[in-house]
Amino acid sequence: MEALEPLGAEECLARLEASRLELLRLLEGMSDERLFRRPGPGRWSPAEVAEHIALVEESAGKVIRRLRKVALGEAEPFPPAPPGQTRPDGRRLAPSAVEPKGGLSRPELLAFLRVVRERLVAEVKESGEKRLAHPPTYGHPFLGELTGLGWLQTLVYHERHHLRQMQD
Repeated sequence: MEALEPLGAEECLARLEASRLELLRLLEGMSDERLFRRPGPGRWSPAEVAEHIALVEESAGKVIRRLRKVALGEAEPFPPAPPGQTRPDGRRLAPSAVEPKGGLSRPELLAFLRVVRERLVAEVKESGEKRLAHPPTYGHPFLGELTGLGWLQTLVYHERHHLRQMQD
């Protein structure tokens, strides 16, 4: 994984907006056959990749919210996160909570992406740049302890990574 860029919250949101527009254009322009077809054994279809993007974003938004509540004394810190797993070829395995379940229609998938993004943006704005950039932290399965801003930065990388994957 490439290093996370040291971006502020507003720049992260701007980049996420740009990549989301690109993702939506790509998904909307795909035939159903391409959108729902798995490219090979053990590989996700573009629809499943998009569902995974939304699940990861939903999860990161919950982490950011919990970190804000911990900082305000309204919640207990997280228990330690389990380490991430990799495949024999070195590719990272998605934790089970963010593995796509499949079965979403195109409209359901697009709506899920929209709703999750709206929640994330609201949470980032509620937390504020200063609080996002400072402890507490929570362990990412592959990157170690991250502040809320670190979690937001992972989303910038994550969406771009999977967008490139779908474009190949």
